[in-house]
Amino acid sequence: MTPTDLYSSIVRRIADLGEDSLLLLSQYISFLKWQEEQWREWPEDAPPTDEPADAQGPPAAASRPPAHARWVYDFIEHIREATVTATKSPAGMEVRVGAAMCGLEQRLAIWQHPPVAGASVVQYQLTVPPDAGRLRLRTKIGIRNGSLIGETPDNYVAFRFYVNGVRLWSATKNTTTWEDVTVELPSVAGEFITVQFVTDGLGDSRWNWAVWGTPLLIGE
Repeated sequence: MTPTDLYSSIVRRIADLGEDSLLLLSQYISFLKWQEEQWREWPEDAPPTDEPADAQGPPAAASRPPAHARWVYDFIEHIREATVTATKSPAGMEVRVGAAMCGLEQRLAIWQHPPVAGASVVQYQLTVPPDAGRLRLRTKIGIRNGSLIGETPDNYVAFRFYVNGVRLWSATKNTTTWEDVTVELPSVAGEFITVQFVTDGLGDSRWNWAVWGTPLLIGE
């Protein structure tokens, strides 16, 4: 099938979709676009080479790691395998996957509104491939549009990221914008690990519409 035939086939199928399915399709297209943008950043992360420039071929091809060297764990794709708990009572907690609009940008996200008291914990357990020598979390954190959290200066939501019970990163936020997050993980290649996404209302969970935008674990 040629690209033109494939495109025509996709358009015909889209025409048969209902309104709810079209919304889901739009969300997934946004995710795919974001994911492609992440791959474009790999040339900057590629290790230097000692080969002369004329032996390397086109710069983009020379600097990008081979496809087999990249491993990606999509936390949204594996959300059904996650365990959701509260450190105290789950009252007021909401955890699900959905489209999230922060500022002028919409992306697929894990919604993680913390409970009235304590913190919300979304936990994953997974095995890292033996050849994933460098491992990092790539995501965005945000508070969805419509939240009035910014109207109370001392109302913040805390975002935290843990691996094997160790907190590797944390931040507080009270603005409805996306912020890029990159967290380098310790050497855990070939290991079975526990990863936790945590949000905490810090004593005031009102308007804590916290979201993790398209979180990925990337290894090479």
